[in-house]
Amino acid sequence: MHCSFRIFILIIFSFTSCTGGNESRETESSTVENFTDEDPIIKVSFELVDYPEDFLKENGLEGWDEFRSLYETMDRLKELDLRDVEVNIIGLSGLLKDLISGNLPEEFETPQIRSRLKVVKMQSQKSRYFTRHYKKDSLIPSLKALYGHYNALIYRMIILKQEQTAVISNTLIIP
Repeated sequence: MHCSFRIFILIIFSFTSCTGGNESRETESSTVENFTDEDPIIKVSFELVDYPEDFLKENGLEGWDEFRSLYETMDRLKELDLRDVEVNIIGLSGLLKDLISGNLPEEFETPQIRSRLKVVKMQSQKSRYFTRHYKKDSLIPSLKALYGHYNALIYRMIILKQEQTAVISNTLIIP
């Protein structure tokens, strides 16, 4: 009788330990949620600064087509369904690669602008990675960071030009 009680306890212990292992696997797999076609369209608003049309005209850069294409791609990307943005992010990465490998206008051929362009490119590559491994909890923050870095690039271009103008005007004032 005593032996059958031990066997009964052993069977209960093995049964609970086996089912406990399955529960942990289910928990792990449910934490990694991928988008599916059945998911509703998720609308997220991304903040994109306005295209600096006046700024570029003032500096004689209205013909800088690569930069205009970059802005148009960023603007189009924020309107797309997040489940189908991989092709646009690939195009964005290509535009950034061309901008970085080519010559920038003389006013913006500085380490500050080049490094910010590289940061935008790096963030677009991270976003592209998250489109392949499409997880709800990673793509949206990655795209928000992409827009943040792009906006920082625009602001830095404007500030750099203001600094250059201030240096030139201070040089002219000093006798």
